[in-house]
Amino acid sequence: MSRRINLPDVWGQGQIFAFSGLEGECRYGENLCGTLMADCLGIEFRNLSDKEKRVFFAVLLKGVYNIYYKCVTSDMIIADIKDKNGDVYGLDIFFVNQNTFVLKAKKPLDANLFFDHSVITEEKGNATVYRSGEDIFSVAKRCIGDNISVAVSYGNNAESSAIKALDTDCDALKISRIKFYEDLPRPAFKDVNEEKLYYKCYSVLRSTVYSPSGKMHYHSLTPNRFPHRGVWLWDTAFLITGFKYISYDIAKQAVRSILECSRDDGFLPHMTTPTWQSNITQPPVLAWAALHLYNFGKDSGFLSDTYDRLERYIEWDMKNRDINGNGLPEWVVSDDPFCRCDESGMDNTPRFDGVDEMDCIDFASFLANEMRCLSEIAGIIGKTEKSEIWAERYQNIKEKINAYLWDEEDGFYYDRKVSDGKFHKVKSVASFIPLFAGICDKEKAEKLVAHLKDPKEFATAFPIPSVSADDKTYHTRDMFRGTVWLNFNYLIETGLLEYGYIKEAEKLRQKTVDTLKHWYLNDGVLYEFYDSLNEFSPSRLSRKGTPLWPYMPQIRYQSVRDFSWGACAVIEFLSANINEKGK
Repeated sequence: MSRRINLPDVWGQGQIFAFSGLEGECRYGENLCGTLMADCLGIEFRNLSDKEKRVFFAVLLKGVYNIYYKCVTSDMIIADIKDKNGDVYGLDIFFVNQNTFVLKAKKPLDANLFFDHSVITEEKGNATVYRSGEDIFSVAKRCIGDNISVAVSYGNNAESSAIKALDTDCDALKISRIKFYEDLPRPAFKDVNEEKLYYKCYSVLRSTVYSPSGKMHYHSLTPNRFPHRGVWLWDTAFLITGFKYISYDIAKQAVRSILECSRDDGFLPHMTTPTWQSNITQPPVLAWAALHLYNFGKDSGFLSDTYDRLERYIEWDMKNRDINGNGLPEWVVSDDPFCRCDESGMDNTPRFDGVDEMDCIDFASFLANEMRCLSEIAGIIGKTEKSEIWAERYQNIKEKINAYLWDEEDGFYYDRKVSDGKFHKVKSVASFIPLFAGICDKEKAEKLVAHLKDPKEFATAFPIPSVSADDKTYHTRDMFRGTVWLNFNYLIETGLLEYGYIKEAEKLRQKTVDTLKHWYLNDGVLYEFYDSLNEFSPSRLSRKGTPLWPYMPQIRYQSVRDFSWGACAVIEFLSANINEKGK
């Protein structure tokens, strides 16, 4: 293995193990995806035709004294096995295509598939085929001297694919996969473990890539292969911030992939697959994402190609999410107690407890930011009149936000109820989006930063909690009711920089990196959200229900593992000294 970089080497339950669309064909709904297990060197497969059925791949260890992991990434596991005689031999596991992976090691080590349901088994030479409903697996094995190869494949061509995979040149594959990490931008690291975290983040991003499929004609990015699987609007915007360092082209394709899902009236769904779209939307951030990519790679043609759909979507929001006609938008609210406002992306936030329509500070601020981004984009591509229109709209909504959603007494932004015009005073992280959107004047920004720096409010052990610690709705360990979400840390860090709070931004960056490093070294994964008191592993946090132990996602999801938002935040925070970010 290369000595030039320190690759991630922590085995973690729930870590995604799957083929990357960077390497070849990897289509939504047709690929094999696994997660690493906790009680053995094994993988549980997650995206089968029947969610009730469970299939496991386990390495059968005989006479083993210890395992020394050298690399644990989303498609490559490299370890040294030490037996009880003191001899050491290697073990490699690689995904070779979207439905096939191969293990190479030495006897007496062995590996096989195990099922928790009835299967029809058929032996075919050195391959065994397992059939259960629509699911077909094949395991092929070959022993040459003390060397053993085990290949597993899934799908209609499982038998031939598994046999072919036995001939995989794992040494060449290893060189290629490691080179991917060696070729990435290299920031200055504080220590070896920070470097491992950095490459762990890129390992997670590798697993998010889908090939074009069905109605989606571009590469797309999923927030994580399990359990979300689909492609989300605002998740894609956050994903491109880190992915641009891997492939500027695929990052642009990911934005195009979302935009090609737009309806004729401009509406964009919050989630889509090659065969289905939702009927609600999500925070508008795609113009910001497009401008971010332009500022990184200066491709004005990309802006020209995407401008019309970006504009139509914001116009759709303005027309369809302003029921009281005051120029400030409202999210659609549902009756689901665990997800009152899916559109906001803050599923169970207490902001929506006991209320319906509100003029929402985050929606208005995101919309305003899109307006100023559209103005800048229009100027870049020569649409001078459009640029002036969007600049004027930005100023108009900015004035309305400050006039109607700012509470001078508290020095804070709040949502305001449509029904009676009163503030709904829940102090949430959403109220800092005006920093990101350039909404505040100097005095308001100073007051917001004072809230961020107050240990009784948002300066918790791990900042920034989704709800202020002194708010009556604050819950330290429940999703959007007090835990830390890395996308908001990233947005607020961006806003702090815009307003000149350099030291505060640097402190937030380092605290975020240090916290994710700690829990990565402890648990081997990146999480969807984190404990704002930094006392509990995110694996113990509630997510629309109490956490289960051991982790059983077939019953209830917990803080999702190997989630991409945290990966992108860390990459951007560590890359701050080598790349200039766009707005």
